[in-house]
Amino acid sequence: MVLSKPIIINKNSAKPVKNLSVFENISYNSSHFSDHKDVFNKLKDQKLYTITVIIDNLATQLWKYRKYAKKEIIPVISRYKELLYEYFFDEFGEKEGNEFYAELLDKYRPVWEKGEGKKDLDDYIIKGELESRYRTKILKRFKNLEKLEASRTKIRRERLYNLPEPLNYLDWRNSYDNIFVWQIEKQKYCIRGGSGSSGQRENNSKFIFAFSLINQIRPISSSIYLYTRRNELMYIKDFQSLTVPERDIGSNYHLSSIQKKRVLEGINLIDWD
Repeated sequence: MVLSKPIIINKNSAKPVKNLSVFENISYNSSHFSDHKDVFNKLKDQKLYTITVIIDNLATQLWKYRKYAKKEIIPVISRYKELLYEYFFDEFGEKEGNEFYAELLDKYRPVWEKGEGKKDLDDYIIKGELESRYRTKILKRFKNLEKLEASRTKIRRERLYNLPEPLNYLDWRNSYDNIFVWQIEKQKYCIRGGSGSSGQRENNSKFIFAFSLINQIRPISSSIYLYTRRNELMYIKDFQSLTVPERDIGSNYHLSSIQKKRVLEGINLIDWD
């Protein structure tokens, strides 16, 4: 069996959303699924559907507005501490430096625990190890220690995801949001998949494979949406049979090419520009 070419989604066909019911009254799943066969066995008799939200990048000029992104002021380490770490990794290199620092964490953890967390564990390492090695070198380069030790902050802006809770948070490394939903009695649960991390890619593949097998027994409906450059959730299309992005299937959860083709038989794959 050869998989058909993906259906190319025309994002210009998106329309305003009139009904958010597919997103509502959903809780995150707390059960463990070992593999796609486990998902199949546990969910094959439940009511299922999927949602895919295609995500456009936020328009550049909108990042500064509260309507589109949440502004947070984040504390960062002082320039003095930053220089101590720079000297440390210049001396030991990244690999050996990380290994040595892991040893220092173990060494100072008992002292830190006795202090009941009043200081960061890193501060004990700075006082006990890094300053004795590098403080003199730093003071030869910089005369204003007070300025070096001054507290600093940075601004972080987190894009808003205007979906009903608890789906209103997204790892923004994702270019799409796959939501796999099932209902047990009157309660709906979900797992999310995407491309942003290895765990998300694993969930994405595992549930696509499992839902595809169930779809061969009875069709699973799918809805496609767009999250626009202006944070608008737009409706594109419903499908009566399982429809998911072609992207990342099999990533971090591997099936042989023969198994993959057999499992995915009969589903719709989509892609977009």
